[in-house]
Amino acid sequence: MTILLKELHIKNYALIRKIDLDFEAGLTIITGETGAGKSILLGGLELVRGKRAQQGLLKNVDEKSIVEANFDIENYRLENFFDQEDLDYEAQTIIRRELLPSGKSRAFINDTPARLDSLVSLTEKLIDIHSQHQTLELNQTAYQFNLLDAVAKNTGVLSDYKKVFKVYKSLQTKLSGLQSKLANAEKELEYKQFQLKELQALQLDDFNPDEVAQQLKMMEHTEEIQTVLAEALHLINDEEIGVENQIIQIKNGFSRIANLSDKYQNIENRFESIQIELQDLLMEIENLTDETDFNPNEKDRLQSVYDQYNTLLIKHQAIDLPQLIELRNTLQNEVTDLSSLQEQIKDLQAEIVEKANKLNKLANQIHQNRAQAIPVLIAQIEKILQRLSMSNTKLKIDLLEQDTFLPNGKDQLQFQISSDAGKSFGDLKRIASGGELSRIMLAVKTVLSKYKKLPTIIFDEIDSGVSGEVAQNMSEVLKELSQNMQVIVITHLPQIAVAGAHHFKVYKSTEGDINTQVKKLSDQERIFEIAEMIEGKSPSDSALQHAKHLLGF
Repeated sequence: MTILLKELHIKNYALIRKIDLDFEAGLTIITGETGAGKSILLGGLELVRGKRAQQGLLKNVDEKSIVEANFDIENYRLENFFDQEDLDYEAQTIIRRELLPSGKSRAFINDTPARLDSLVSLTEKLIDIHSQHQTLELNQTAYQFNLLDAVAKNTGVLSDYKKVFKVYKSLQTKLSGLQSKLANAEKELEYKQFQLKELQALQLDDFNPDEVAQQLKMMEHTEEIQTVLAEALHLINDEEIGVENQIIQIKNGFSRIANLSDKYQNIENRFESIQIELQDLLMEIENLTDETDFNPNEKDRLQSVYDQYNTLLIKHQAIDLPQLIELRNTLQNEVTDLSSLQEQIKDLQAEIVEKANKLNKLANQIHQNRAQAIPVLIAQIEKILQRLSMSNTKLKIDLLEQDTFLPNGKDQLQFQISSDAGKSFGDLKRIASGGELSRIMLAVKTVLSKYKKLPTIIFDEIDSGVSGEVAQNMSEVLKELSQNMQVIVITHLPQIAVAGAHHFKVYKSTEGDINTQVKKLSDQERIFEIAEMIEGKSPSDSALQHAKHLLGF
């Protein structure tokens, strides 16, 4: 069996000057007189578990206090935890708390500074300190499911369920967001569609406001333009005074004398160029004349378009055409997104139905496994309780299937107990005494240890109110429990102390100042310690012989 808690080192803490303990697998017993400092050991371990430090815990107020625990976690698959916490994973993990004279404290995991909540999250997987004064874990729903699912062997199907459940909840959250977005979009849709229709009517991509303005300006001066163009054509084309005929006559005159001098030839050539340019001008003027034949309806249409353009500029507080185009594109996307949203919602709803079908199938399997495991679990716990002189104690487990998906299935769970035959079932804490609760927890832990790896458990005062045959039976159960996990028991009963494979004694030393010390006992020292637990100080020979007998020496 793997050793979990391997070492514990405490320095300058309460009454402890310095102790170094090495732990081994199996059942470890810690004994000592009342007030010797057993609770101080637990206090040190609580610091390692992330408990907030109180003032006044330094033995020497000028030095820091150090509590350090070394755990073997190789077989506990905690690599993901270390990754999530951004810590270095080590198979031999060291957790350290330091209390400073200033009153501040520091925490470390494998020499890396760590938050207290990280210590809590890690050590709850490594060590469990149980006292009858603590809240009974069995009353916690999460613990009840953990116990039942271990016996039901639901680990695999629960893992599958939780993966699908995570996706299912994520899809539901996404769907809710899209539905809210759709509802808001639908409120504004009609107005946005109206705005978009106005902008699309202008055909903005092909619209040039400068050209339209120029066309309208020309249409307003149509008569003047046509007069100018007609006069130009008349002056160029007229047979008597037309510019073109006169230029031809001049060119022809120079052509008659062109052979007499290069100068005359040059003038002829230039007049020929003028004639060609004039002909081009004539054609252009004729074309312009055709273009000035405007349709009055076209003028009205262009004016309407131009007015609409300017109205939209003012309405949307736009500076120019590009801003209107950008607004149109935005509206178009928003209107299109609405259709897209509707499609997305439809697809999401279909996906959620598909995931719900998977969850139902997995949840049904989980429920069936739990239902089959309940009588097995009850029988095992009640069998151990009989050995612990609680034969009349009966356990009842109600499994109620719900309509909604929960993080670990569709079940609600209720553990109830009846402490005496014929009595009604009720809440564990209300029905059972402190000693009975401790025995119930011992029975539960013993059953659970058969089905899954458990952290090191420390029982403090589990033997309170127990003696005789019950104590003997309890020691046997503790020994059985220690076959599957590391168990540490703080006890004052010899019947339980003799069951341990290892035995530590806590005592006070008065040399110099009061100092709590811990010693691992040899076989001979165990005999004397057990004898003292039986008879008190200075035990008789018969007590020593009885101790030897109990220890099997």
